[in-house]
Amino acid sequence: MTALSGRGRPSSHALDERPDVFEFEVAHAGDTRGFEPDPPRASAKMNIARGLLVLALIPVGALYLYPRIYDLTATPYRLDQAVVSAGNYNPALDQIVEHEKVTLAGFDSLEKMKTSLASVLSTDATVTAELNTLVGQISGDVQATLDQAGANVTDLVASLDTLTTHINSLQPAADGATAAVAADRATLGAILTDARSTAAKVHSARLSAEESANDLSGK
Repeated sequence: MTALSGRGRPSSHALDERPDVFEFEVAHAGDTRGFEPDPPRASAKMNIARGLLVLALIPVGALYLYPRIYDLTATPYRLDQAVVSAGNYNPALDQIVEHEKVTLAGFDSLEKMKTSLASVLSTDATVTAELNTLVGQISGDVQATLDQAGANVTDLVASLDTLTTHINSLQPAADGATAAVAADRATLGAILTDARSTAAKVHSARLSAEESANDLSGK
């Protein structure tokens, strides 16, 4: 039909259609994909290697996954056992808590004691230092006082020696005064005896005068 239709067309149209057919044939002639051979199938050795690899992965996977699967399946049972054990252990928890509180209180007391001891030791060190300072000051003051007292005692001893010398020098005069006083005492005793005798005589004379006066008056 192409030849018949080409007869009725102008020659220019026949020439225009011809290059299109040529390009189509060249394009199909340059496409080499249709002539490539099919890819070779996997060899038997490769299939065997793959099978051995799969067989080797099965025990490895089993050893790796089995403990984890077992742990997952055993976890609820273990939780139940833990709950049961906690329930059995629960009655003693109060006592344990109380003992723990007592223990903690004891530790707190120990810490307070340590703090108090540290404070006491610090205070003791401070007091010891102050006492040592005071003892040093008092020792210095007492030593100075003793030194001054020693000088005063020396002066006092010298003064006593001087006084003793003066007393010794006055001893003869004192002895003379004692003798004079003794003599004066004897003299005074004699005078007193005479005075008593005179008084007795005066008293006797007065009595005689009174008797004489009474006789004269007629009494």
